[in-house]
Amino acid sequence: MKNLILAWLVSSAAFTVAFVGWMIYWAMSDGAPVPSGGAILRLSLIALAAALIVQLVYGGLVYLILTRSGLWSIWTIAFAYLLPVFFIDYGIDTQREARGMIAWMVFACLVAGVSWFFARAEVRTETDLL
Repeated sequence: MKNLILAWLVSSAAFTVAFVGWMIYWAMSDGAPVPSGGAILRLSLIALAAALIVQLVYGGLVYLILTRSGLWSIWTIAFAYLLPVFFIDYGIDTQREARGMIAWMVFACLVAGVSWFFARAEVRTETDLL
C-alpha cells in the first residue's frame, strides 16, 4: 500500500511540474510576459489538486483493473492513460491544437511511467480473480 500511495503522489507531482512548465512556455510563446512567482504558485497548486484527484479516481481504477486482470505492464498502463487523450484528439482542427495534444500525450506517458515504476512492487504477488 505504501508503494501505491507513493506512486499516486509522485505521479501527480511529476504531472504538475511538466504541466506548469508547459503552460508557462505556451503562454510565453504567444508573447505573454513572464508570470510572477505568485501566479506560478497558484497554477501549481491548482494543477496539483487536479492531478491528485484524477490520479486517485482514474489511476485507482487503472490500478485495480490491470492488477486484478494480471495485465500490469508499462504498455498496458501507457495505453490506459493515452486512451482518454485519443478520444479528445478527435476534435483537433488546427496545428496549434495538435502541438498541445502532443504535450498531453507526453504528460500521459510521464504519469504512466512514474505510476508503473513506483507501484510495480505492489503487484509482484499473485492475485486471485475470485
